[in-house]
Amino acid sequence: MSLKKIGLGMVTSLAIICFVTGCGEEKREENKTEDVKGNCTVVECIKKIEVTNTKEEIDEMIGFEGTTSEFSGETTWKLDSKNWITLKPGTSGQIVQATIDKESIKDDKVVLPSRSELQELLDKGITYQELVEKIGAEGVVSSKTSSSIGYTWADKNGQRLGATINNETGRCTVASYR
Repeated sequence: MSLKKIGLGMVTSLAIICFVTGCGEEKREENKTEDVKGNCTVVECIKKIEVTNTKEEIDEMIGFEGTTSEFSGETTWKLDSKNWITLKPGTSGQIVQATIDKESIKDDKVVLPSRSELQELLDKGITYQELVEKIGAEGVVSSKTSSSIGYTWADKNGQRLGATINNETGRCTVASYR
């Protein structure tokens, strides 16, 4: 028997053993569980944080120190592999932004308007409360600046709508699907 056939036989045998014993499944299951850091979920944390908070205050709220980029000056608190909060320096104040796994905020009650409907609503100057009534659920806070709050909705299929509400006027200034 040639070495090539022996090697192929060994690889095939190993694959069969892993399949039968489930060692491949065990490894995948291991990867599903991950350590979540912090005192709160990303959705809870972003609600608590104000754009006037210092990095140290946010460290305390979240429960661990964020990592600051020397290049951009942004600080990030990675709560897990799919959810984190970033504090960004801006020209007119700080920006607090959450990256939220859409799977965690899917909502069967959410019915997103069509693109043309959304444009009509924006043209009329829709408020946050009017958006909530139209969509059928409260939005999840996803960003904050000194002049606005960003909200995100995700329907049962994972289609997301982001909307920015101006603090002064209470009206939606930008909306987009992701």
